[in-house]
Amino acid sequence: MFLKFILRALYYRKQRLILAFAALAVAATLATVLFGIYGTVEGRIRDEFRSYGANIVAMPSTGSTVPLDVAGAAEKLGAEAAPFLVTSAHIRGQVVPVAGFVPEKAAGMTSYWHVQGSRTLAPGECLAGELVASQLGLSVGAVVPVEVGEPCTLRGIVSTGGAEDQELLVLFEAAAKLAGVEGAASLVEIRAPGQRVEAVRAALASEFPAADFRTVVSVAGTESNVVLKVRAALLLLTLVILAITTLCVSSNFSEMVIERSKEIGILKALGGAERKIAAFFLSESAALALVATLVGYIGGVFAAAAIGQEIFGGVFHLQADWTIFLSVATVMLIVSALATAIAASRIWGIQPAIILRGE
Repeated sequence: MFLKFILRALYYRKQRLILAFAALAVAATLATVLFGIYGTVEGRIRDEFRSYGANIVAMPSTGSTVPLDVAGAAEKLGAEAAPFLVTSAHIRGQVVPVAGFVPEKAAGMTSYWHVQGSRTLAPGECLAGELVASQLGLSVGAVVPVEVGEPCTLRGIVSTGGAEDQELLVLFEAAAKLAGVEGAASLVEIRAPGQRVEAVRAALASEFPAADFRTVVSVAGTESNVVLKVRAALLLLTLVILAITTLCVSSNFSEMVIERSKEIGILKALGGAERKIAAFFLSESAALALVATLVGYIGGVFAAAAIGQEIFGGVFHLQADWTIFLSVATVMLIVSALATAIAASRIWGIQPAIILRGE
């Protein structure tokens, strides 16, 4: 009987219930999108910040090199590490800085490099900064005549706006051979997970007291601030949307209570308790909320995939997450219950005697 009463009420009051359903469905869609983005935005933003380079740099505190083991230790702590060895060579009578690096390890932290040609290196190959290439008249494919050491074939010309523009970039082993050093680097660039930057830095500093580990504040600080601000903005936007939805649903159910005041008065005259009558309205809104959640979740999954592709790039990827679905369903039930409770409070003010007199 209770279920039949609810279904009949939903059937005969389509217009207002459709409005309430639409508000809940839109809110569920937006909540799905925001919850989905909120849960993944930190990882996506941190991936984007990888292209800005290292957030920790290991430099020698005494001498001119740091142990190469620093890179291995950083990797064991869950960080990325790329060693660089800076030396010099004579090319066409000029002293040119030479930087040795490991392309595979440095790739993630040097994606901002603009390379004309190829950045993939094999033994006997090199890259040249745009200033060095211009100064020496080098072009892609040319053989760079290193006077002390082995000549290399130029695979690409690098433009970074930094020190690399003035350097010849070779494989780390070639630079080590040219400098006559082994098991050491001029510096090690480290990319630690954003939330563990200080922990990784402290652990490495404790293990290698002879090295100076510096946090790159411009990268680490900006990354943390952006993540916090974006997540805070998403949370605030979600709360605003849910507040607007609560007001919309409450308004519709308030009108329904007024329209059904005659029925409510008769039910109260027949001995119906206010709490049971209010339960009818709560059940109606709960049914709407569950259906709206299902519809909104499906739409939200597609919307989240489209937004993720537009903002962060990559492929259009649909990701269904039952945790998000249950979270959205819970929130929608709370919103509908709160909105209906506000509207149902009018039930206690309806006087059966006045309704029966037709006033």
